[in-house]
Amino acid sequence: MNHLEGKVVVITGASSGIGAVSAKALAARGATIVAAARGQEALDQLVTDIEKAGGTAGARLTDVADAADAADMQALADFTVDTYGRIDVLVNNAGLMLFSYWKDLTLQDWNRMIDVNIRGYLNGVHAVLPVMLRQKSPRPPRNSTPSPSAPRPSPTPSSTPSTSQPTSTSTT
Repeated sequence: MNHLEGKVVVITGASSGIGAVSAKALAARGATIVAAARGQEALDQLVTDIEKAGGTAGARLTDVADAADAADMQALADFTVDTYGRIDVLVNNAGLMLFSYWKDLTLQDWNRMIDVNIRGYLNGVHAVLPVMLRQKSPRPPRNSTPSPSAPRPSPTPSSTPSTSQPTSTSTT
């Protein structure tokens, strides 16, 4: 038995891209998938694809873009527990990236990105963390994307002089 066999995995933003690929890959390894996204047709197709391949999946239409109200993410967590009895993994994948010039974006566009990418993420954690804590799950939910500009652990102090510590710079 592998470490994903029988685990219940909630995936937001599951109807396309990384979310859909993750759902199929995790289902192929024995996880039960609860796929959440805003597009019912794409979710239904994803569930069908997983089930045809021998996996187990369910879908929940959700609108994580309306992050001012965390009720949708709570309903997703409640649906998962009511249907499958637990939540073992959260793939907090829902996100929005606007591809345009800064000068062309409106404040409304930026606020929508913040709602989806930050508030939606936090609402997902807020909804599933109490469940995972009750289950004594070994790890809290998290999802991150490495970036070449992301902070990296510095070498051990014994191997480098203290003056080699990274500094923060800002350009305007």
